[in-house]
Amino acid sequence: MTRVPLVPALPVPPLPCPRGPEVFGLLMVEAITPDGRATAPALADWEVRAWPVARLGDATLEARPRRPHLGAAELDHDLRRAGYTPLGPFRTARSQVTRRS
Repeated sequence: MTRVPLVPALPVPPLPCPRGPEVFGLLMVEAITPDGRATAPALADWEVRAWPVARLGDATLEARPRRPHLGAAELDHDLRRAGYTPLGPFRTARSQVTRRS
């Protein structure tokens, strides 16, 4: 019988900031990031994008849940577990819809 050694799980590195002018998230919050740069964490239940513009922290995070029952409390918990510190209240993102006449 051959035994395969267990490989310890490596931490998931933060994702670089996706670019795009449209608001894609449901919740927004300024945060202090683990590395001091505008990076977004890889969260299982959330799609997260980071913007380098923030008054208080390192980035403004924009997130949308992958499951409908998730809200600000769950996002706060998941961000903290990933090493991010949310600052201030979570805001609901305003959708930027352009109308053509």
